Amino acid sequence: MKMTFRLDGATELKEQLDKLRASTAKAALQRAGLKALQPMADLARSLAPEKTGELAQSIAVGAQAKNDEVGRLAYRFVMGGGGTREQAVTAMRQARREEKGRRGAYYVDLYMGPRAGRSRDEVIKGIVQEFGSFRVEPHPYMRPAFEQDKDALMQRLSDEVRAEVAKAISRAAARAARRKT
Repeated sequence: MKMTFRLDGATELKEQLDKLRASTAKAALQRAGLKALQPMADLARSLAPEKTGELAQSIAVGAQAKNDEVGRLAYRFVMGGGGTREQAVTAMRQARREEKGRRGAYYVDLYMGPRAGRSRDEVIKGIVQEFGSFRVEPHPYMRPAFEQDKDALMQRLSDEVRAEVAKAISRAAARAARRKT
């Protein structure tokens, strides 16, 4: 799915984020994103089919690290090539560091949808509900939620990022003032 939007204030945001430690900045962005996505998740839950309610209950908002796959591939490559476990672990860590460097200090992965940990059959049922199959008519719930809420999501995200970064800067300033006294 391709989504195009205009982002104003990125330079100012980066200046504000640079006032914080990278971990604090990432945490502020992650909190803002999770808060901004929650209404879209609620909308998706309300649009999900209600046969058993399991699909609606499984829709969640969360954060997850995406660089694990990069590390796993590097590990498998070394092990498949006859390397030792120690070499494979080193390659995995190096691949993850390189991926993190490409993404930048403030990169955050967020997701909204049916959460992981469900059985294979439950996952397939959710996909069939959204897209249909040759036997079942589609009953989309994620795409309509996105389409209905995408503009409001961007406004909420802007507001939440502004608020979370301001709070983080003020907490950091208060900590610095306490250390001086």
